[in-house]
Amino acid sequence: MAKQMYLEFPLKTEHAEDFSDLCNSSLGFSLTKKQPGFISAEWMISTSENGKKCFHLWERWESEEHFTAYMRTPERIVGSKFEISLRKWGDGETKVFWGIVNFV
Repeated sequence: MAKQMYLEFPLKTEHAEDFSDLCNSSLGFSLTKKQPGFISAEWMISTSENGKKCFHLWERWESEEHFTAYMRTPERIVGSKFEISLRKWGDGETKVFWGIVNFV
């Protein structure tokens, strides 16, 4: 049974466009889509009433283990270009939630 992951990642306002560009780059979702166990992804960047930016991500994976293995790839580990950018552009705690996907 597929697993749904939802992630919230607060962004520094001045880096929201940089982050969007990263998501659309070869290090972004085009890489994610090639991973074993990956099913689908949707994302958006919202702006709150006080001007704060937040990245929202919905992904489906065959299992949490597939996602964990993906996050251990050279392109995602600590010290990778992607991870360094996240640290520099983030503006708070990342929240991740998992649930089961039921198709009717």
